[in-house]
Amino acid sequence: AMARAGRALGIAIASAVNLCDLDLVTVGGGLSQAGDLLFGPLEEALREHTRMGFAGRVRVVPAALGQDAGLVGAAALVIGADKYWCPSL
Repeated sequence: AMARAGRALGIAIASAVNLCDLDLVTVGGGLSQAGDLLFGPLEEALREHTRMGFAGRVRVVPAALGQDAGLVGAAALVIGADKYWCPSL
């Protein structure tokens, strides 16, 4: 299942890279901790499906925050609430 997920994700990322000329793609959440089970097939499919010359330089990396990313994002919204929304709306 992880190999199939990695392959599907690699193909999806390749499509985005071919359209948007990305240099770096970050995989977050629980998937970021899957290691080679996910990232091996992902990289293989990515290299197989990137068609443009510039797409070959893209790097796919796990998010540094891992599963804590949502929690950190929620805390940032609370701390900076006045910058993100206005109570009068």
